[in-house]
Order: sequence, then C-alpha cells, then structure tokens
Amino acid sequence: MLTRAVHTVGAPAVFLALLLVPLPGVPYEVRGSLGLLVWMSWWWIAMPVDLAVTAFLPPVVLAIFNFLPVTAILPAYSEPLVFLLLGANILSTLWRRWGLDRRIALVSLLAIGTGARQQLIAWFVVAAALSSILPNAVVAAAMMPVVIAMLRFIGIADLRTSVFGSALIIAVAWGTSVGGAATPLGGAHNLLTVQFVEELLGREFLFTTWLVRLAPLTVLATAAAALFMTAALKPELDRVEGTRAYFSQELHGLGPMSAPERIGLAFFAAATLLSFTRQLYAPWLPGLTPAFAFIAFGILSFVVRHRGEALLEWNYAEKQMTWGLIFLFAGGSALGQVLSDTGTAKFLADRLIPLAGGGPFAAIVVFSLIAVVLTQITSNTAAAAIVIPITISTCQGLEINPMPYVYIAGAAVNFGIMLPSSSAGPAIAAGYGADVRTMFWQGAKLTALLWTLLVVAGYLLTRFWPVFGSA
Repeated sequence: MLTRAVHTVGAPAVFLALLLVPLPGVPYEVRGSLGLLVWMSWWWIAMPVDLAVTAFLPPVVLAIFNFLPVTAILPAYSEPLVFLLLGANILSTLWRRWGLDRRIALVSLLAIGTGARQQLIAWFVVAAALSSILPNAVVAAAMMPVVIAMLRFIGIADLRTSVFGSALIIAVAWGTSVGGAATPLGGAHNLLTVQFVEELLGREFLFTTWLVRLAPLTVLATAAAALFMTAALKPELDRVEGTRAYFSQELHGLGPMSAPERIGLAFFAAATLLSFTRQLYAPWLPGLTPAFAFIAFGILSFVVRHRGEALLEWNYAEKQMTWGLIFLFAGGSALGQVLSDTGTAKFLADRLIPLAGGGPFAAIVVFSLIAVVLTQITSNTAAAAIVIPITISTCQGLEINPMPYVYIAGAAVNFGIMLPSSSAGPAIAAGYGADVRTMFWQGAKLTALLWTLLVVAGYLLTRFWPVFGSA
C-alpha cells in the first residue's frame, strides 16, 4: 500500500515541480508538457491506477493549468483510429459470442506450432511483414484479436498474470513498429517523409528508391529485434500445453462452422480487406477509411439476425469489450498532441542540433537520436514532422547532402516501442493488458540496441555505399 501511495503522489508531485519552478530558457508550456509526460509515463509503468484512468489526465490537467487549450486535444479522443479499435473490438466480441475465437485459436496453434519462442517469432515476423505495406494501427487491430482468441483458448485470460501472453501481444506491437520502415506504405509518418523529400528534390520520389535504400536497415532491425525478443521475453512455459494431435482433435470436435461463425469471419475479413485495399476505392468513397470500415461491420453485427436472433446484442457486447483499450489509445494520442502543439518536441530537438556539425558520424548520431527519442514520447507522424525538416535544413546549413541522414532518421521514426504514446501498436497492446513495465524496460533496451545498430549501419552505408546518398 505504501508503494502504491508513493507512485500515486510522486508522479503529480514531479509534474507540479516541473510546472511551477521556473527554469531558465524553458517556457511554461514546455515545463507543463514535460511534467505531464513524466506523470503519465510514471503511472503507466507503475500502475497505481488503471491504465485507462491515466489516459484521461490530459484534458483535466490542461483545464486546470492552461498551458494548452483543452480544445486542442479533445479531437484525440474521437479520432478515426479510436473508431477502428472500437469496430475491431466489436467484431472480436462477435467471435467470442459464437465460439469462432476458439476455432481460430486452434487453427493458429496448428499452423504456427506450440513452441513458445516459435510463437513469439512467428507473430512478430507476420506483424512486421504486414506493417511494411500497411499502417501499424490497422495491422495491430487486425492481429491482436486473433492472438487474444488463441490465448483464451489455452487458458490465459489475464495477460498481466502470464509472461507468455503478454510477450505475444508485445511481439505483435513491436513487429508493427519495426516493420513499418520497409516501404513508404508503412504509415503516415513515412508518407510525410516522402513529401518532405519531394519538396527538397522538386520532383517525385519513387517508392522503389525508399525500398532499396532502407532495405538493409529494415532487415537488420527486424532480425535484431527478433533475436532480442527470444532472450528478453522469457515465457513461463516452453510449449503450449497439448499436442498437435490434441488440437487437431479439438478442432474436428467443433464440427462445421456455423452460419454465425461464417458471418463473423466474413465481417472481419471484409473490414480488413477494405483497409488493405483502400487505394482501389478511395476516389469513389474518400470517407471510408479503415476506421469506418470496421465500425460499419461492427454495426452490422447488431443488425443481422440468424434464426430470429441478432448476431450480437448490446447487453452482451458491452460486458465483453475491452473499453480500456480505446481510452488508452486516445490518451496516448492526446499526450503526443500536447508535446507537439506546445513545441516541447521541437524544444528537445533544438537542444541537440548544434552537435550535428561534428562530422558525418556526429550528424548521424544526433539526427537518429532526436528521431528515436521523439517517437517514444509522441506519435511517429509528429516525430517525422519535426525531425525530417530539421535534418534537411541543418544539412543544408552545413552544406552536406541531406539524403543519407533523411533515410536514417526516417527509419528511426519507426522505432516507437516503449510507451502507449509511442505508436498505435504499443497503445493497443497496453489496452489489451500487456505488461507495460515489460514493454517499457525491455523496450528501452531494444530501442538502445536498434539505435546503436542504426548508427553503425547508417554510417557504414553512408561511407561505403554511394547509392545510399542518392534519391
């Protein structure tokens, strides 16, 4: 109880100290934002209150201390990705209502195997591969319900009591982040980087150019993260209890898929397919983003009836859904908005820029460090919006080619893995109940490893691969 009291009081005390004690050259808005970052991070890691409760701090703190208008962050609690998570949550609840989650779990176990580390690597690689061409929020929202279904089948209902369960969800979250650097389609932050490059060049920047230049860095980061996970995320079991024969027998015992199961699977598959192929129909339905595709099929779950009974009733759904997931994601987004709109992220970046003039290696260290730090505390899109223009303008001031440094910083922006505010994958993982302490502390080690490899590999590529500096 004493420890909980220390965490409960200590975090807001640090916030007040940072906010109220004047620091030379540090504006009130920046002190308040840094204090809020410390407060929310502390409570997310120590959990003296539920994770979702911490997510409501930004509007309350801003309403009282007024270092940013509350209206600036309220949209974060109703942004499209919140609806995507709500829709995906409804559809996964529909699976549970009719037993489809059990069937999917058995199929997953038979396809991947029952080894614990085998499971970790498989889910991580799949998430990384999908996130190379899709936004990480879409991949995380589509994959995590499947993982949760499998875990529930093997008896893991509370991720906080299972290292294995939490590790699987974290593996998916980290996969969605690390894999996103492979192509510009990996997220809005990559597309924003492409936009800055095109403004620099005055012409189109080909996606294939990005793929070729960043392929070595992406492969290295993905391999390093996979190896790190096998050593750092140590499940409490070596194998999932049961054998392939047992799981096959259980699957056979379920019999043919029922009509509600087929409809539930079709709804989820259709929403996912619409999310993956948006570029094909966007000119005709510009408003039907992945978020509203998922929520549309979620609504259909309550409308469509089977033998006179609705596929999903609200009284059942509201008790089964993971509401904290939605609020947590919104809170992380709001925190990122605070750090960006108050100029705090840029303030931190500006402190490091003077160090970039010490030569190519120093420039790589500085720009990649700015990107890695910012993407842990704010959204990766906001991090890209800050660090890429800074990288380009600083290189132009130093009269050096900015392209290799843009590639390196662009890759680093994808490495947001430590906190729910880092990117969509970690936020969704925390919402499902992943151990935030593990995600933070092990994520800090992985971030340090990825940053070190990025600096070394980036320097070698810049020095010995002339193509790396071209666009």
